[in-house]
Amino acid sequence: MFPVIPIGPLSLPTAPFIALLAIWLGLGALARTGREVELDPDQLWNFGLLALGAGFIVARLWHVVQFWAIYRIEWTLIFSPRPGAFAFWPGLIATVVAGYGFLIWKRLDPVRVGAALAVGLLVAGGVLEVGAFLTSATVGTPSDLPWAFSVFGVTRHPVALYRTAGMFGLAAILFWRGDFTRPSRIAGWAIFGYALLRLLADGFLADAATIGEIRISQLIALGVALGSILLLSGSRFEEKEETDSQ
Repeated sequence: MFPVIPIGPLSLPTAPFIALLAIWLGLGALARTGREVELDPDQLWNFGLLALGAGFIVARLWHVVQFWAIYRIEWTLIFSPRPGAFAFWPGLIATVVAGYGFLIWKRLDPVRVGAALAVGLLVAGGVLEVGAFLTSATVGTPSDLPWAFSVFGVTRHPVALYRTAGMFGLAAILFWRGDFTRPSRIAGWAIFGYALLRLLADGFLADAATIGEIRISQLIALGVALGSILLLSGSRFEEKEETDSQ
């Protein structure tokens, strides 16, 4: 739909621009939520930037090594910012390892950081889904509803915008109504809410991978939702037992 975003005389590629915006807003939400669990916002900014920086570097280098036969001939391509030139899983592992290493180094409570991170990831994810809508990376099933959008000549469900609205709404509820004296439950509700959102929204996803008639993403979301609600119920039961024993 919109592969570039015109800003005055400039035309910025939509996907990288939205990704940078998602990082900035996500880290801002992480830092602001950190105050609610008595964490230093500056340390959370450093945590996020270090983890993301390590992830991007490893993802890029892994891709370069993987396709060295090409980069050896055109070495300038090593510095290409193309989204497809990053290895996702190695980058994700590096992000987690670097982030957890920072928590150990600064002696930060992983549970409280996890609660703040849950809100930050929901905000960042919501922004990324806007990019998926603008670039038609996520396409919905045909629809004649008033809010349907024309994609490839067919009016379709704006699945990416459903996800955006859900993630922003969940982040807002957790931030303003969540009990930050129990940070583990904030993270648990974030996981449950996101899984429930994917379970509902992905029902309108076109060309989804399936097992028989069941969408794989919905099946995974259902499993995650059930697992998270069991963990939340268990933690609630343990808290009740501790209160009764006192």
